Amino acid sequence: MAKKVAWFDVSEFDKKYFEDKDLDMSITFFEEPLNEKTAELAEGFDAVSVFINSDLNREVLETLDIDIVACRSTGFDHVDLEAADEMDVTVCNVPEYSSNTVAEHTFALLLSVSRKLYSAINKVKDGSFDHEGLRGFDLKGKTFGVVGTGSIGKHAIRIAKGFQMDVIAYDPFPDHEAAEEIGFDYVDFDEIVETSDVISLHCPLNEHTEHMFSDEEFKKMDGTVLINTSRGGLVETESLIKAIDRGDVRAAGLDVLEDECGLSEDIDYLGEMEEKCDLQTILHDHILIKRDDVVVTPHNGFNSEEALERLISTTIENLEDLANPVNN
Repeated sequence: MAKKVAWFDVSEFDKKYFEDKDLDMSITFFEEPLNEKTAELAEGFDAVSVFINSDLNREVLETLDIDIVACRSTGFDHVDLEAADEMDVTVCNVPEYSSNTVAEHTFALLLSVSRKLYSAINKVKDGSFDHEGLRGFDLKGKTFGVVGTGSIGKHAIRIAKGFQMDVIAYDPFPDHEAAEEIGFDYVDFDEIVETSDVISLHCPLNEHTEHMFSDEEFKKMDGTVLINTSRGGLVETESLIKAIDRGDVRAAGLDVLEDECGLSEDIDYLGEMEEKCDLQTILHDHILIKRDDVVVTPHNGFNSEEALERLISTTIENLEDLANPVNN
């Protein structure tokens, strides 16, 4: 068990959660994310807890003298697992804290796209109650293609069934028991791409999934709606823009984008951004954000009160007994 923990990227919700909690460990809060600039703050701690904004690359890990990295997230691509293994640092995550939460956000995005809610709200705010340009489409009877049938993917499938959608799914490790219980069919990846009316992404970002949706895949589509609440790097951004322009993709609902690291940075730090971000991708991100046929939210799918409580409580369990190691 970790005795001294540096809790980075702390929020007011985090601080409030720990009020009146009696723990067998000492936790020190830091508002900053953990990266090369802030690594010195972790000196003297046994463990660090980090959110997705942190960057624990090899250089950062080499400066730390810790036993545990407790990720307050399901994804852990912001940690160099190979370097952590070499340094005998155990990396833990929280695999299921927001399964239903992210799945619900998936359909918030889909409904925003299908019923053009953002445009409709803005029209009313501008004083207009006409319906011009607001015609949407039904979800009932549409084919909902799910890529990745882990906990979040299965929750999304259950919701889709409630909308009376036909569900097909792709996963390199299919859960046939769940398919029979919930009522969906596994198909190969090409069938998902070619036949889905809506494609929803629920898989991790790694060397096998990066840019799994690029020009080749988009050209096989015919007016498909793309929903991504997983990781921005699953989709090649420039190819998505071209696909929307061609009509291969009808619209997109995105809670994640490539190179999110630069989207909120001040223009004065452009030189520094160029070192850590792909500026061309950031430009394409901004093009997507400004489109009327794309709805973008700021990686907010996890962000419900209940999910955050589960996130923190499971992270504490991980620090106490290493319940969810992703390495070692």
